[in-house]
Amino acid sequence: MKKATLTIGLTLIICLVIGFSYLIYKTYDIFGFWTLTWTGILSIASTSYLGHFIGSRHESNGVITYNPKELPKLINMFVSIAIGYYLYTIINVVNISDYDYIFGMTYLLLLTAVPIIFVIYKLIRDRNDFIVIDSECLKYRDNDKYGDFKFIEIVNVELSGGIKLTLNDGKVVTIETANMNFNAKDLLNVYSDIKSKLLINDSTNSQN
Repeated sequence: MKKATLTIGLTLIICLVIGFSYLIYKTYDIFGFWTLTWTGILSIASTSYLGHFIGSRHESNGVITYNPKELPKLINMFVSIAIGYYLYTIINVVNISDYDYIFGMTYLLLLTAVPIIFVIYKLIRDRNDFIVIDSECLKYRDNDKYGDFKFIEIVNVELSGGIKLTLNDGKVVTIETANMNFNAKDLLNVYSDIKSKLLINDSTNSQN
């Protein structure tokens, strides 16, 4: 039974790989190598780097708040829409065959429409997520997950799957910043701010 299941699974994977490879081949044939290359590079650059230009750190009266901005994601979404529309104009011509049109639309749906829908979903899901750091406490919200810890309860902080907190009772809490629209810059800043607060707290306890 296990051998049959494994065989079926491998067969499906091979079929999917072959099908996706043929899809890529056909789309390069339809849109052209250089068109897909420069639009692909633009899409990757927009997704990878745009979000790092706008940080979410805000400090007021000693309270540091991280509430990731939606603007970078919105701009990236509009870039994706523009690329998708440009590619659509290439296949929306009278001399293209129905066969090529179907492959072109499949490419646009899989690699443009689906990612855009996912970005919209994440924007709605994560819009109210935050991390707040004051002189005594660390608070966070990740959708339906909440946390409120005093710094005297935290013995260590690490960058592991987000912000990993080790508490003095041995409990480990991971704030999954990847699910909160945090970019790499904000993640490093949060880690640095928490680390600084822990060092201050350790210094104060040592003096007492």
